[in-house]
Amino acid sequence: MMLEHVLVLSAYLFSIGINGLITSRNMVRALMCLELILNAINRNFVTFFDLFDSRQ
Repeated sequence: MMLEHVLVLSAYLFSIGINGLITSRNMVRALMCLELILNAINRNFVTFFDLFDSRQ
């Protein structure tokens, strides 16, 4: 995938997670939204590691 596509997907997941975390009244739903936020951050880490990997 191209870098821009991955970053847009990560931003979309992050914004869904933030919106759900703010508006959630259920603790399980809040934890699921927190997991979405962490998945978006992890996807960014993996993408930038792949981009800046010096072994290629």
